[in-house]
Amino acid sequence: MNHQAREAYIEDQILTATPQKLRLMLIEGAIRFAKRTLLHWENRDNEQALESIIRCRNIVSELLSSIRVDESELTKQVASLYLFVFQHLTEAQLRRDVKLVEESIGILEIERETWRQLCEEMPTAPVPTVEHLAAGPQEIIAPMVAYSDSDLPSGSINLDA
Repeated sequence: MNHQAREAYIEDQILTATPQKLRLMLIEGAIRFAKRTLLHWENRDNEQALESIIRCRNIVSELLSSIRVDESELTKQVASLYLFVFQHLTEAQLRRDVKLVEESIGILEIERETWRQLCEEMPTAPVPTVEHLAAGPQEIIAPMVAYSDSDLPSGSINLDA
């Protein structure tokens, strides 16, 4: 498969993916770059290792930033998990610590399996509920009503109770 065909295939996969599939793809990308980091360190190619671990951290950062932390205990736990992985990768980068990268890969592999199962059980995008729609940003606009001068109240208004 040539490079252009591969890029077109990946772009098509991204553009047609459900939200849960996109998350799975991000997790898979993070794992791939973390494993590349280990391979580059093994080959003493520190420049490529640095690039790989930075890309892995960027993906984990994106995963973390996409979580809507609300009052739910689950979202707090998932955010804490990604923050832990991000901190591990940052420390691993500074110390070139293989063990920290391997631990991060282990956590991401568990997360990948969770999202893989979710994608199997829920192959289509979830349908937003009224609550989800109401929770999103909304603009409230006053209706355009034309009043003639004679319809407007005259005199003063007393706001004292």
